[in-house]
Amino acid sequence: MMLRRLRIEHFRGIESAEWSIDRRLVALVGAGDSTKTTLMDAIGLVLSPSYNPQFTDADFYNFELTRDIVIEAVVTELPDNLVKEGQLGKDRSGLRPDGTLVHDPVDDAEECLVVRLTVTPDLEPTWEVVRPDSDDARPISASQRRQLGFFRLGERPDFHFRWARGSALSGLTDGGDGATSVILDAHREARAAVFAAEPNALHTAAAAARDSASVFGAASFGELRPGLEPGSSSSTHALLLHDGEVPLSSLGLGTRRLTSLAIQDRSMDEGSIIAIDEIEHGLEPHRLAQALHRLRQRTRAEKLQIIMTTHSPFAVTTLRAEDIEVVHSDGDGNTSCRAVPSDLENVQGTLRSAPDALLGRRVLVGEGATEVGVLRTLLHHWDEQRLSKGMDGSAAMGTVVVNGVGGAQSLQRATNFRGLGYPTCALLDNDDPAIDVAVEQAEGAGVTVHRWSQGCDIEHEIIRALPMAGIQEVVDLAVDVRGELSVLAAVGARVSGRPLAGTQVITWLEQADADEAALRSAIAGAAVVKDKEWFKRQDRGEDLGGVVIAHWTELAGTHFMAVLDGIRAFAYDEEPVLPDADGGEA
Repeated sequence: MMLRRLRIEHFRGIESAEWSIDRRLVALVGAGDSTKTTLMDAIGLVLSPSYNPQFTDADFYNFELTRDIVIEAVVTELPDNLVKEGQLGKDRSGLRPDGTLVHDPVDDAEECLVVRLTVTPDLEPTWEVVRPDSDDARPISASQRRQLGFFRLGERPDFHFRWARGSALSGLTDGGDGATSVILDAHREARAAVFAAEPNALHTAAAAARDSASVFGAASFGELRPGLEPGSSSSTHALLLHDGEVPLSSLGLGTRRLTSLAIQDRSMDEGSIIAIDEIEHGLEPHRLAQALHRLRQRTRAEKLQIIMTTHSPFAVTTLRAEDIEVVHSDGDGNTSCRAVPSDLENVQGTLRSAPDALLGRRVLVGEGATEVGVLRTLLHHWDEQRLSKGMDGSAAMGTVVVNGVGGAQSLQRATNFRGLGYPTCALLDNDDPAIDVAVEQAEGAGVTVHRWSQGCDIEHEIIRALPMAGIQEVVDLAVDVRGELSVLAAVGARVSGRPLAGTQVITWLEQADADEAALRSAIAGAAVVKDKEWFKRQDRGEDLGGVVIAHWTELAGTHFMAVLDGIRAFAYDEEPVLPDADGGEA
C-alpha cells in the first residue's frame, strides 16, 4: 500500500491541510509546533484498525465543537482481497498522474480507495469509503482497515518485547498459540512447586485462617495451604524477551526503541505503510545512521512506504534531499507540506551544511564566520532586552543563524531556504560587484538582503563606524589573537610603510602622519589579511560584536546601524525602527 494524499480539517492544531505524496521514504521536518506529529496522528487514526479510538474535545481545532473533524486518506497499491467485489472492489476510485481524483480507475488513473474518518462533536467516529463527485459512502470496518497495512513503529517499545495479544513478537511466532502453551506449562509447574514447598510462614498463616474460619462456622476445611490461583498468570503478556538473564525492558531507551522497531519491521508484510515518530529518539548518531540506511533499503526492496518525523540535524544530513518534506504552519491553522524542489541548485549541500535551519522558522544567513559571531552576540543582546519586557526572544521566534561561507554561496543557500518556504535574510559584504546580479536574483526570489556600504566588508564597516575608543578595543582584541608585532607590522605597512610602535591607536596618527580615515582603512585592511585575519572565526566574531554593543549609542545614524535595524526587524518578525540610546526601540 501507499498513502498518496491526505486531507485534514479541524483536527487539533490543523484547521486545514492537504498533502500530496509520491515517494516511499518521507521525512517530515520543520520547527517545533509545526504540526508534524498531528499529521502522523491523523494518518494513524484514519487508517487505524482500532474499533473505537478515544476522542476528546481537545481533538477539535481551537476546541470549536460546531464542526466535524474530517481526515481523508487516498491509498493506492491495494491488496487483492480488499478490492474483491464482495469487499470494496465496487468502491474504488482513480488517481491520475497529476494527482486528480476521478470516480473510477479507468485509462491512466491508478486504482485507489478514499478513506474518510469523520468525528462529530458528540465524539463518535465514522469510517467510510467515499468517491469523488458522489454522495455515496460505504462503511469500512476495522478488519478491512487492517488490510491497508498501517503500522506505527516505535510506539510502546516494551510492548513488542512481549508475546502479548497484538504484539509484533506474537505475530512472529509460528502457530500463534505457542506462547500460550509455554505460559500454561510454566504456570502449572509453578503451582506444583508452591504446593510442594516445605512448611513456611505462608503455611502458618493458612493454618491460622483455617482455625479462625472453624470458630466462625464458615466451613469444615481439610488442609488450607498456599497455592497459585489457576489461570491467574496464564496471560502471555508475562512472557518477555531476555538477553541472557536480563529482561530487555530494563535496557537503555535507545536499545529498547531500536530493538522494538526491528521486531515490528520483521513482523510486517509487504505493502505496509509505516509511521515512525522522532526516529532519532534515544539513538547515537552511528545507530541512527544504520536505522535510516536499513529503512531506505526496505523501501527499495519491498512495497513499503515509510513516513517519519525528525528533529535531528544529524538525521537531516544523513537523509537525501529528495526524502525531506518541510512542514509549515502559518499560525491560522493552515498546514503545508513542501517537498524539496529538484530545481534548487546544490540543495543537498545546503541542507547538509546547515541542517538545523530546517528545524527553525526563520533563517538568517551570514556571509562568513565573523558575521555569524557578530549576529549571535547581537541576538543575545536583543533577546535580553525583549525578555525583560515580556517579549519573545529569537529562539522562541525560531530564528536560526547560518554560515553562508562566502557571498555567492550565501545567496545560493538563502535562495534555497526561501524556496523551502522559510522567511530568509542574508547579510553580505559589499566589496564584490560580481555578485550584484545574484543579489538581485535572490531578492526576486523573496530573500531579504542587507549589505554594508559600497566597497566594505564587515570589518571595514565596523571600524569605519566605531569611535576611536572602540577601535582601540578592536586593536586590543587583535593583539590578543595575533600578537603585538604582527598587528603593528600589518597596520604600519598600510598606513606608513613601516611597523608602528606601541599599541595605543591615538599615537599611530602622529607616527604615520596620516588622517583618521586613512588609519581606519589601514586597520580594517590589516584585519582581513589572508591567512592572518583577526576575526574570521565565530568566537572572535562574538568578541567583535561585544565591542559594537559597548559603543551602541555612539553608532547612531550610521549605515552600520541601519543594517542592524533591518536584521533585528527580520529576526523578530517586526517592522524596522530606529534604535534609541539604550540600543532598544525608539
